[in-house]
Amino acid sequence: MIEIDGRQLDLPALAAATTAAAQVRLAPSALDRMAESQRSAQATAKTRPVYGRSTGVGANRSVTLNRMGAGVDVHGLNLLRSHAVDAGRALDRETVRAMLIIRLSQLAAGSSGISPAVAEALAGLINADALPEVREFGGIGTADLPALSGTALTMLGERPTMDGEKIPAPLASWETEDALPFISSNALTIAQAVVAQQKLATLLENLTAVSALSFNAMAGNPEAFGPEVGRAADTPAVADMARVLHELVDGHHSPARIQDPYCLRTLPQVLGSLLEEVKALQALLERLVVAGHENPLVFGSARDGSNGVAHHGLFQMTTLARRVDALHLALGAACPTILRRIDLLCDPSHTGLNRFLAADDAGQSGVMMLEYVAAAAAGRIRANTQPVSLQTVVLSLGAEEDASFASVGTSQLSSTVEAFATIIGIEFLCATRALRLQGRTAAWFRSERLRAAFDAGLELPSDVQDRDLRDDVDRAVRTVLRPGFGCSR
Repeated sequence: MIEIDGRQLDLPALAAATTAAAQVRLAPSALDRMAESQRSAQATAKTRPVYGRSTGVGANRSVTLNRMGAGVDVHGLNLLRSHAVDAGRALDRETVRAMLIIRLSQLAAGSSGISPAVAEALAGLINADALPEVREFGGIGTADLPALSGTALTMLGERPTMDGEKIPAPLASWETEDALPFISSNALTIAQAVVAQQKLATLLENLTAVSALSFNAMAGNPEAFGPEVGRAADTPAVADMARVLHELVDGHHSPARIQDPYCLRTLPQVLGSLLEEVKALQALLERLVVAGHENPLVFGSARDGSNGVAHHGLFQMTTLARRVDALHLALGAACPTILRRIDLLCDPSHTGLNRFLAADDAGQSGVMMLEYVAAAAAGRIRANTQPVSLQTVVLSLGAEEDASFASVGTSQLSSTVEAFATIIGIEFLCATRALRLQGRTAAWFRSERLRAAFDAGLELPSDVQDRDLRDDVDRAVRTVLRPGFGCSR
């Protein structure tokens, strides 16, 4: 059970709740906060125009609403229906569940003016695991209007869930004053970023151990990670990574070279830069999952007359777009060194083994083709590094003259994670295969963390005769995506 209080939302707990049908509950304080926000919005709307409540949206912001049709408030439902269009492939359950939980958390922050009953209905949708079908094309980094409008139609029983079922509608109608406040959020974009960032945090931790396994298989020189080097590093993240790597590899062997290839010698810079960007994105996401960025933002209390609204542009996810761009650049920069380590693990001059870690040197291909697979995955990552924050567009009769396209960046980040896991999995497969062929055992490693990583490699098939390696790669990728792999037991 996750309690949603609108003040903090633990990202690992959120990520765990996306893969299992974890239940959610709104904290009483969150319900009180939303009720006060609703009263504040209602009081303010009696004294001044409020975007989306008394006016249309987009280029229709200058249109005063006549909300009643045949005596029924119809504008809110019309807004949801008209904004629910999306296209492309349907997104996975993990991402959609994350979107719903994040939106519930944002509403609980109490800045939207929405009815608490809508938030409670959303919690019910999550707990029933009745997830809306959400497709990839619709948002441009200025609020995920189609995804959340479609969610509202599912809650109203108008649209089927992603399982093709129409659920009993938890809400009989949707008031105009609750329509825009529900959809005015980047919850889908943020959800994609959270799911990807949490996986990348695990992958980076495991990549550190995998890199150290490769370093040992090639008898690298640990001088490059020494304390003197760490003190001279240009950032604390690089210095910290040098210390971690030195602890992992120092004293395992006599170095084979005075100076190693860059792919071994520059590990602190490559991994430290990655860690820095992953942590920076995490810090931003921890704010966004509880941020009341709805436009207009509702504040104050009707009870003491401090109520009001502020029309703003915080929904423009420029910071998130730049953070994702920076992370993508760090990931793209890491790819050449990982590919080079895979290449050198196949080289007898660096391992003392047969070419391509084959069973013999009489023409067997061994892991030769794994280089090609890893290079193809790296090509995907490099293609994704084109900065989305440089994009823009003018829409809605010129009323919206820019867009962050953060949604494109987070969508690309999802595919980057898959590709990055493939590359790391292949290095892991090659490194552990090399170490086993060298006759190493877990007891040879001084580091408990490397013993754990090497033991995980023992779960992979030991047969080195030429054969189909697809299953080996799949198993290796699943292993490096596993939290706790390569960690001290």
